[in-house]
Amino acid sequence: MHPQTELPVLFGGCAADRSLTITGYLGTRSNVLRNLKIDAALGLGGRAIAEQRPGAVQDYANSSHITHDYDYEVGAEAIESLMAVPIVVRGVTRGAICGGLRANLPIGNVIADKMMRASYALAREIEIRDEVDRRVEMLDTVAVENNSNRDVVSESVLALHEIVARLDDAALGAQVQAVEAKLRALVSPMAAESATVLSPGERQVLGYVALGLRNADIADRLFLSVETVKTYMRNLMGKLDARSRHEAVVEARSQGLIF
Repeated sequence: MHPQTELPVLFGGCAADRSLTITGYLGTRSNVLRNLKIDAALGLGGRAIAEQRPGAVQDYANSSHITHDYDYEVGAEAIESLMAVPIVVRGVTRGAICGGLRANLPIGNVIADKMMRASYALAREIEIRDEVDRRVEMLDTVAVENNSNRDVVSESVLALHEIVARLDDAALGAQVQAVEAKLRALVSPMAAESATVLSPGERQVLGYVALGLRNADIADRLFLSVETVKTYMRNLMGKLDARSRHEAVVEARSQGLIF
């Protein structure tokens, strides 16, 4: 937010058990805010996480709209005007971001709007990460016993790949790949012995083919052109020495390349 708002002081952190612990900061002059625990309803930040709505005060030290439990910490940073915006995910406050001015001036609507947009973007990212964690936990414990379960697992893994692609997060991608490798080994012990190497794109396309999707449907799911999907299919069928889509799926499954 710093280049967008040009606020001299920015800080925030995660919320849990009706309190907020400040773990991120920019522009601070001391260590007084670092790891500070703010209780719900206390101070401007506490009020924001308790009420789940943004708030701002000018002349912080003399404001009648907040409690003054954190006047020392705010004063130590010479902050006179402050805004706090909660990060709310599915009705639960997960954190907050705060921005301050070292001057007795109002924080304008333009800056407030940018802070709220940042909080919405972060809430969305947290929600996506939660979904990844949920699916990974589910997949990591599932027992693949029949074709029906295999289709459910395959669809979940493909959905995870789509989620990770939207975040472009290497750590999440590695987490998904690790779970996928475990599941693939469970489905077919031959997975580690296969000499055929499919690219991530080829494997994703073939995974959707195995679920019965047409090229146009796959293109829509992966945001690709139909021609690109066809190219992936030609390449992977050549690698698998397959003459049809069905044969490609059967061969890939026999080698443990897809579920």
